[in-house]
Amino acid sequence: MTDDAATPGGSDPSEPGTGVAPDAPPRHRLRRVLLTVGVVVLTLFVAGGVATYLAYKNLDNNINSLNVNNELGSDRPTKASPTASTATPPLNILLMGSDTRAGQGAGFGNASLLAGARSDTTMLVHLPADRKSALVVSIPRDSVVQIPECKASDGSTYPAHEGMFNEAFAIGGPGCTIKTVESLTHIYIDHFMVVDFRGFQSMVDALGGIQVCLNTAIDDPKSHLNLPAGISTVHGEEALAYVRARYIGDGSDISRIGRQQAFLSSVVNKVRSAGTLLNPVKLYRFLDAATKSLTTDPDLAHLSALRQLAGEVRNIPPSKVTFMTTPWMVDPTDPNRVVWQTDKTDQIWQAIRDDAPYPPPSPAPTTMDGKPLTTAPDAIAVRVLNGSGAPNAATRAANRLRAQGYQIVGVGNAEAQDFLSTVVRYSPGSEDAARTVAASIPGSSRVLVDGLGTVVEVVVGRDWPGVVPVVVKKSSSDNPGVRTASQSICKVS
Repeated sequence: MTDDAATPGGSDPSEPGTGVAPDAPPRHRLRRVLLTVGVVVLTLFVAGGVATYLAYKNLDNNINSLNVNNELGSDRPTKASPTASTATPPLNILLMGSDTRAGQGAGFGNASLLAGARSDTTMLVHLPADRKSALVVSIPRDSVVQIPECKASDGSTYPAHEGMFNEAFAIGGPGCTIKTVESLTHIYIDHFMVVDFRGFQSMVDALGGIQVCLNTAIDDPKSHLNLPAGISTVHGEEALAYVRARYIGDGSDISRIGRQQAFLSSVVNKVRSAGTLLNPVKLYRFLDAATKSLTTDPDLAHLSALRQLAGEVRNIPPSKVTFMTTPWMVDPTDPNRVVWQTDKTDQIWQAIRDDAPYPPPSPAPTTMDGKPLTTAPDAIAVRVLNGSGAPNAATRAANRLRAQGYQIVGVGNAEAQDFLSTVVRYSPGSEDAARTVAASIPGSSRVLVDGLGTVVEVVVGRDWPGVVPVVVKKSSSDNPGVRTASQSICKVS
């Protein structure tokens, strides 16, 4: 006999940032802009080769240039350099959406142009030194952050303060936004692009419309958006309404970011299609509309510079373009705002500074029966019974299983003490969980029984081999808010 007694165990901790995002206050202006064009423009100037480039040379005059170096000062993060194995350094490009642009040559330092302006969509694009992938991180406009001292649009100095992230653009345009991002992330911003919504509709129409996907039909009189469930093709005003409509999903800013990222995936794939790249008229119309809506730093404000950068990234496949949102949680002091989960965002910023992949590569999953494991230990309730006759064998086994993440719901004695080998017992419906448990206990056997429900039962035998770590195949839900440009546009987190 043994002295094992039945004991409860296990818990189900919850993570912040996985619930419904707070709803934003009403907005009465057309300033919800999809910031996609900057990424797409970078991929287009190589289409058609030198002859096409010469034909498009006059588009140089469309691009507005703005120098913000004086506003950024000298106290900036360290700029990345090329490595021993690459000829190019990593690049970080900040994409911003704006609801104002008044003519060619107009600068954001002009107070009359900045009045009421907002950048409600901001994306940080990281291009690694090897140019084999791209990471696009969306920053929620309603993030409560520390905004550094900035030069205001009227030339005065605005003091550092805590506020909503999109206040930075209203205070000092791109310069203040870049300064805010650099102070929060310690990442050097090499280039920036500002895209105005006035050209958004023309860009979509130049592409012949963009496909979108809805889980349920929508008829929203406020945005004048009326679309069925499933896949639809939207044009100009309808496309703008889609990316800024409040009443899709949970109506939150986070939900809209996910929808915008899916839309950008659709744009990227449409632009890369032969129907666009091999149609000079369609391509020219798109580039004309895009460049007319574009403001960049002086180094990027020329087709030759954009074309060179496009040549570096043209071979990045959609599966290697990753979109994500800064990990967030509801602001404890204001349910209509969000704050960053600093432990997780710090991992992202560190990866970008180190030019390391993010999300980090996952190890190969453990296999059982020739298939990868799909149920993680922390999702499995396990009861451990002693069938070996050795004192406290179940307690020791339970402790080792708990250390691997299993939820231990009971420890006790088996119906007999002469089990020569360890057995994993489970009921119908728990096959995948039993595979994970059996993989954790090398040499154990599985037995299908009735009456256990969702609990997997481990009977410790005299051959108890111990517990080994297992790796479970990741699913898209393991990285909420992360998607690639190759994913279905109907999958919006």
